[in-house]
Amino acid sequence: MLYNEKRIDFEVNGVKGFFSTGKIARKAHVAVMAGLGDTVVLASVSVGDAVSDIDYFPLSVEFVERLAAAGIVSSSRFVKRERFPSDDAILKARIIDRSLRPMFASDYRNEVQLMIEVLSYDPEVDPTLLGINAASVALLISKAPFNTPISGVRVGYKKDSKEFEQILKHLPRVDRDDQAEKTVLNLVIAGDGEKVTNLDADAYEVPESDIIDAMKFGLKEMQGWLKAQKDFAEIVGVEKEEYLSFALPQELVDAVKEEFGERILKVLDISASEDPQFHKTLVRSSAEAKSIQEDMAKRFEGKYSKLQLKESYEKAAKYLMRKFVKTEGKRLDGRAYDEVREFGAEVGVLPRVHGSGLFTRGLTQVLSTVTLAPLAKQLLVETMTGEDSRSYMHFYSQYPFTMGHPERYKYMPGRREIGHGALGEKAVLPVLPSIEEFPYTIIVNSDIMSENGSSSQATTSASTLALMDAGVPIKKHVAGIACGIIFDESEPNDYAIVTDIRDLEDFYGFMDFKVAGTKDGVTAVQFDTKASGLPMEVFEKAMEQSTKARMQILEGLDKAIAQPRSTVSEYAPILEKVKIPVSKIGELIGPGGKNIRELSETTNSEINVEEDGTVFIFSTNRKDLEEAVAAVSGIAFVPVIGNVYDGIVEAVMPYGAFVEIGRDASGLVHVSEITDGFVKDVNEHLKEGQRVKVKVLDIDNQGKIKLTMKGVEGNSERK
Repeated sequence: MLYNEKRIDFEVNGVKGFFSTGKIARKAHVAVMAGLGDTVVLASVSVGDAVSDIDYFPLSVEFVERLAAAGIVSSSRFVKRERFPSDDAILKARIIDRSLRPMFASDYRNEVQLMIEVLSYDPEVDPTLLGINAASVALLISKAPFNTPISGVRVGYKKDSKEFEQILKHLPRVDRDDQAEKTVLNLVIAGDGEKVTNLDADAYEVPESDIIDAMKFGLKEMQGWLKAQKDFAEIVGVEKEEYLSFALPQELVDAVKEEFGERILKVLDISASEDPQFHKTLVRSSAEAKSIQEDMAKRFEGKYSKLQLKESYEKAAKYLMRKFVKTEGKRLDGRAYDEVREFGAEVGVLPRVHGSGLFTRGLTQVLSTVTLAPLAKQLLVETMTGEDSRSYMHFYSQYPFTMGHPERYKYMPGRREIGHGALGEKAVLPVLPSIEEFPYTIIVNSDIMSENGSSSQATTSASTLALMDAGVPIKKHVAGIACGIIFDESEPNDYAIVTDIRDLEDFYGFMDFKVAGTKDGVTAVQFDTKASGLPMEVFEKAMEQSTKARMQILEGLDKAIAQPRSTVSEYAPILEKVKIPVSKIGELIGPGGKNIRELSETTNSEINVEEDGTVFIFSTNRKDLEEAVAAVSGIAFVPVIGNVYDGIVEAVMPYGAFVEIGRDASGLVHVSEITDGFVKDVNEHLKEGQRVKVKVLDIDNQGKIKLTMKGVEGNSERK
């Protein structure tokens, strides 16, 4: 037998699916083919040796999309081979990573590579969801210590419905077009059917209660997926290997707590007003921290490795922070559990940019700028789902100095930067004007100026400040906040939920629960955890605290700027919109674009024509803009019987005069239509080049226009 394939078939929402192994990619440690509908992915697992000189689990997750999966060839003229992952592929890899990572043992250090490749794409089935489930079952049958299956499902409801449903199909990224048919809630949740390991949602100002109910619905909908994974693992037969444990000796941790606990707590003891020089690395790299570690090395010389001593110091610091928070009923900086750090909001902080906003919350600070451009400069993105145009983009950038580090700056954004930028982007999208209302390309750049917890949520506030400052007619402000959870690992049910987490509370805690929204509802949610899943009661309490904090921040944003400026910046391109008949589009563009190119050059403007005859004209100079508008309007001119027009006498004849009333539109004013009296000589009444007012009497089948001056006001002064 060539193959020893093992396969299981199942259904999800009436759609047939399968898991199989043993036929494809047989040299991989584990390779699972998974299909649902016509979408097929390959999830492969490679397990390496233990890495002894690190204190974290070296898991790498890659999500590989190919245009070939959808039968598409790249539209690029110069590059046909696909090379770099798209931002969307990176975001999908992050979702899968955060969904599965918490389920590995904390003492595991073997290198694990997980790859999910989309082999066939069906628009009715999202490969992201199939990828989470395929990756989980691949790990489940691998030798890695991954013993609890994880499922990922999408839950949502449409605009005119409040009924939750498990959505299998791919939901394309929505830009600023009409949202009548959109899915109001698009929530991806991962977990084991009882606890949640990951959450990622975009929403259109939905109530907080809907988010919680959707999560509960999602946990129930996982059951079919989880059963299929367990049944498949039973068919394959799982033989887990013992691995080299890097668990710290408990006697070492206990000794560090007892002998050095008070000194470590002093390092952690930060005053209520934040020290600008303090960040989480100083917990182990400040002078006192180094002194403690030197004394630890002397105390335990020869008994433990440097890495074990370093880890035991960190473990003791985590334990002491958590104990302090629980026993003292407050946080290290003196705040109450639900207290937001002091924050400030400003607009117009930069003189020449189109819009700017500065948001500061404690030591977290974000400077956002807005750049407006013609629609022709919108981004075209090509993926296996097709070509997508984006007129709104948000870019997140962070520099080494924001963390107090002298590291080399990387010009290419990392996964974290791409993820945070995408989160801020979708949080603000629901309040943006449609393209019809505001036909500009909008780019927001959020530069992190100082980092001390939840900078991604600070970008939402800074973004809407900058957008209003730029005169973008957004509907309202958006703000975000992150909540964390503190508990001792021995007592996970005795926890404290803390609002507006700082870096230490994120680093030493177990949750990062980010919620963004307006005064009227939630627009984005993201969650990840270091625990092996969290129960729903945690999210209900965290949602309540985050809503209270969000309202407080929104009030502060309104004080800085309550509504968008009435006009765009003097440095932004100004816009006029002209409508021309569809039949005139070709005339405006000209052969090979000759006409529109020449008009753009002569008027120093940018002219974009839509298929329906809408013409957007952009210029930085009002005079140039008016000249371009006049030229385009002339092309659109169609005379109407009964209308009065300003005209110019082109030629005088014995029987009347020809008058131009618009581009390529001239008509005859017969001698009998010049005045009510007898006209002996037309030249006594009209001269070439003279401006007159005329009314259209008739247009015959051949397009000849008959004009009159009789009874038309404004012609009494003619000579």
